Amino acid sequence: MRSALALFAKNGIHDTTVEDITEAADVGKGTFYEHFPSKTAIIQHLLHGGFEALLRQCRSEVGLAETTRDGVKRLLRAQLHFFDERGDLLSLFHQVRGLLKLRPGEANILQKEYKRYLRFLAKELGALLEGKRYSEADLTQVACAMAGYVTGYLSYRVITGVNENTTRDLRLASQIFLDSVQIGRASCRERV
Repeated sequence: MRSALALFAKNGIHDTTVEDITEAADVGKGTFYEHFPSKTAIIQHLLHGGFEALLRQCRSEVGLAETTRDGVKRLLRAQLHFFDERGDLLSLFHQVRGLLKLRPGEANILQKEYKRYLRFLAKELGALLEGKRYSEADLTQVACAMAGYVTGYLSYRVITGVNENTTRDLRLASQIFLDSVQIGRASCRERV
């Protein structure tokens, strides 16, 4: 699994073959197929494990929150820090999103991991933002916005080669997102 993840991050999902993985891991193809029936299966396994690690980190951070704003901030920053530290998983998650469009037949297996991530974020945001005031659809939209903000922000940092002081960068990025959540809450109150 370590060899596959490293190769996917370095060469990409499309350009990495089962042969590349077995060669890097110094195992035979038969050994690979004893554990994973296909390349998609190892991708799904890595995706699942990556999301599990991310959700654990988020739960841990949100559990330390003292206020609503602090909880949302911790949820956002936990994701930013996780992906900033785990560029290999950021790359994998980004590539799999593209794979979902290119190979719709494999979408169900892989898409369920993204849906689980969004359900987790929506649930956490609902608890933090007094979810009784927001519909499940609204919380899912905020979860999508948060997930898109996190992965989009870090993806563009990677694409453009911007690697400044991460702590300062994340503080500013977090503040901008948190301010937009506050604006959205005020707007909802005005409509009510």
